[in-house]
Amino acid sequence: MTDKNPFKSKIGGSGSLSADSGRGSNLVATPEATTTEQAQQDVPLKASEKVAIMRSSQADQKKKEQLERLSSISSLDWKSIPPPMLAQLLVNMPFKGQSGEPDFYLEPWQAMVFAIRCYELELSPFSNEVWFNPKNNKTNVSFEGKLKLARKNGLNLSPPICERIPADTTKPLVAYKATITTPSGKCEYTATLKEWKVGTSPVWRDKPEHMLQLRASEKCLSFATGIGTSELMGEGDLQVGKEAEKFMASGAPVIESTEFKPAPMEEK
Repeated sequence: MTDKNPFKSKIGGSGSLSADSGRGSNLVATPEATTTEQAQQDVPLKASEKVAIMRSSQADQKKKEQLERLSSISSLDWKSIPPPMLAQLLVNMPFKGQSGEPDFYLEPWQAMVFAIRCYELELSPFSNEVWFNPKNNKTNVSFEGKLKLARKNGLNLSPPICERIPADTTKPLVAYKATITTPSGKCEYTATLKEWKVGTSPVWRDKPEHMLQLRASEKCLSFATGIGTSELMGEGDLQVGKEAEKFMASGAPVIESTEFKPAPMEEK
C-alpha cells in the first residue's frame, strides 16, 4: 500500500525537518547574526558621546526643574508674580546694550531694584516702556512709557510738532525743535544733531532725521510732564511702541528724502 502522507517526504531518518522544509527555516537565528549583534552591543561609547548624553540629561533635568518652579505662577499679571520668581525671570532676559556695547544680563539684586521701581511706576518690566541703565543701576522710562504715564495721569497733551532747522531740506540738518501744547501752555525743546547723534549707531547713521525728531519729542515730553527729567539718558529712552508711533504720526512732520511735509495740529 502506498503511503500518501504528504509530510513524510520532508522528514529525514532522524525525524528532523530537512533543509528544504520551507516553513520555519527562517525563524532560527544564524550564529553569524547573533555574533554581529553582540559585537555591536559590546562596542564602548566614545568619550564625546558620553559627554553629549550627559549634557542632554542635565538639560532635560534643568528644564523639568524650571517648569516645576514656574508652576507656582498662578496669574499672568506680572504684579502678582512672587518677587523671587519675578527676579529669576528678569535675570534670564538679555537687555540690549548701548551702540557698540554687548547685551547684558541683570544681577539678582539689580533685577529686584528694577522690579520694585516698575511696580512703583505701574509699568511692566517686560515691556518697552522701561529699561534698566547699568551705568547707575536706575530704571529709565522710555518715550513709550512717558506717554503712557501722561495718559494715565490725565494730561491732555497735543501731538509734538517738529520743525526742521534749517527748514530747507537741501541744506545739512542742524537740529529739530519739538513743540507740545499742554493745558498750561506750550513746551519746546530743540535737539541738535551735534549734541545727540550717536556715531556708533547704524540707525542714527541711516535715519538721522527720524532719530533727531524722536529725541526732540522725547525730551519735550519729559519737560511737559516732568517724567524722567533727571534720568541719566541713553538710547533706550527712544524706545517706542504703537501708542508712541500713533502719537508721533498725528502731529510730527514726515521726512521722505528731501521733502518736508509739516502736519498741522488738529483744531478742537
